[in-house]
Amino acid sequence: APKDRLPKVLKKEMKGLAWSPYSKELPNIVVAGPVPGEIYETMVLPVLAPDPNTNDKVQFGKAVMYYGGNRGRGQVYPEGNQSNNNQFFAAATGRISAIEGTKVTIETKDGPKVQELLPGAKIVVEVGEQVSKDDPITTNPNVGGFGQEEKETILQDMN
Repeated sequence: APKDRLPKVLKKEMKGLAWSPYSKELPNIVVAGPVPGEIYETMVLPVLAPDPNTNDKVQFGKAVMYYGGNRGRGQVYPEGNQSNNNQFFAAATGRISAIEGTKVTIETKDGPKVQELLPGAKIVVEVGEQVSKDDPITTNPNVGGFGQEEKETILQDMN
């Protein structure tokens, strides 16, 4: 369902959940997440039922719907940016000169390279440590896993 047609109660329940149509060509496929499993053990996604008053081909009755969810495995948001479910690697070869929160500074022969990490994974390097480009600098936070469910949904005319 379009976000502007969601009731306030449903908007509140879905707050913080990133979801969007898969593509303009396939708007009936919805992509949700990535999501942290502790918060979204269950997920609510809006489904808009067809209106028989505007579409005479609508048939009421049972329909089987398939739901799938992937948690972990280096997820990305629908916009393409990484989630905090990714392991981070050194952006350059050099010596770790500073670690401030989620920023790791690598002193390279060309000067300092500041790398911004996302919260979630534990930083495993220390100030003074030598790293090579693409060495892991965080743990791998992927708990991984895929879940799939098959449920029947009943589409009924409320008139």
